[in-house]
Amino acid sequence: MKEELLHFIWQSKILLKQNLVLTNDKSVEILNIGALNKDAGPDFFNAKIKVDQEILVGNIEIHIKASDWFNHKHQQDKAYDNVILHVVFENDKPIFDNYQKPYLTLELKNYLPQSLLTKYKILQEQKNEIPCQPIFSLPNEFKLNNWLNRLVIERLEKKCERIESILKNNNSNWEQTFYVLTAQYFGQKTNAQAFEWLAQNLPMQIIAKHKDKLSQIEALVLGTAGFLNQKLTDEYLVFLQKEYVYLQKKYGLTNLDKSVWKFGRMRPSNFPTIRLMQFAALLYQSSHLFSKVLECENVSNLQKLYKLQHIHLINLSELSGHQFSALKADLGTSAINTIIINTVVPIVFLYGKLRFDEDKSNKAINWLEQINAEKNSIIDFWKTLNINVENAMQTQALLQLKNEYCTHKKCLSCEIGFHVLNQN
Repeated sequence: MKEELLHFIWQSKILLKQNLVLTNDKSVEILNIGALNKDAGPDFFNAKIKVDQEILVGNIEIHIKASDWFNHKHQQDKAYDNVILHVVFENDKPIFDNYQKPYLTLELKNYLPQSLLTKYKILQEQKNEIPCQPIFSLPNEFKLNNWLNRLVIERLEKKCERIESILKNNNSNWEQTFYVLTAQYFGQKTNAQAFEWLAQNLPMQIIAKHKDKLSQIEALVLGTAGFLNQKLTDEYLVFLQKEYVYLQKKYGLTNLDKSVWKFGRMRPSNFPTIRLMQFAALLYQSSHLFSKVLECENVSNLQKLYKLQHIHLINLSELSGHQFSALKADLGTSAINTIIINTVVPIVFLYGKLRFDEDKSNKAINWLEQINAEKNSIIDFWKTLNINVENAMQTQALLQLKNEYCTHKKCLSCEIGFHVLNQN
């Protein structure tokens, strides 16, 4: 058993429905469980209990065994002087305050339903990816929706931590930060780091100076990426190479080593050379992209920003040595939705948060509701448990639930886990 289970029991108010008796044979009634303390000190602040006819207000400390009081050295800490009730699973040792007065103690082992302890054991010992799968049960629609909404905010907040770090490195320049994030997206997981290095070596301000010349943007992107630093035969690639030699000297650019780009075990449509050409096309048609994103009112407007109009497929095989047949290089609807979900929504949410503009943050969340549900193995599994999935807001919540709660067996902090444990 873990102490967090006792915290859960105290917070779930299971004990409020029972006639409780302290270890000194006095009756006790819990009037208010108090506020959970996540920092040092007693576990719950400002609780209210009734012992016989006396009302007591103060703090609650919870342990598996009463002797943990000494194991944790609470007797040496004045923060525990105002503890009015010691809640333990097993009262293995009497505990006294500094005046040798015994603490009021509630022993729980005779009050806890065996079904609850059995379910908790199942959750802790379960090998499935979803611990509660064998005893899975959903709370009512209102509670489930509230929980999913909380999970979406949690996921956005986590993404925002990384964005804030990038924003700080860019001296709070939102356009440059969005430029870096967009570059990372085009690299996906495999080449995200290389694309980030590209964005750092090729500042957005330089791209802006050539916004009316697609070939120069292509030369800057492919050259800085390190793909034009070799002998080439394709006429257009040779032209881009000459353009880059001039631009590199003009701006003092440092190109990456071609070896940083990974091609292994990926579809040709995800090859970094194609992603670089797509990135160049987007930069050409969308200067001040973040400002345009902020002006969008709905997802349809956003999707239009990412519909690439000018892409040169050229002989990209010569750049990398990886052969592939001709393919459609435009970003499909699914790819566009992915960049909106993982890049656009988080940064707009953060922008609203830091600017105290609640409308912007809410708009970002509303965009998720307008996008179709994502398709992946995690979402497919949740569907087998009869969870209705209609949009990206729900899928983002379920990804957060699986990755941050189920994987780490944080069942006692989960609304679904709470419901499962409280089921008769």
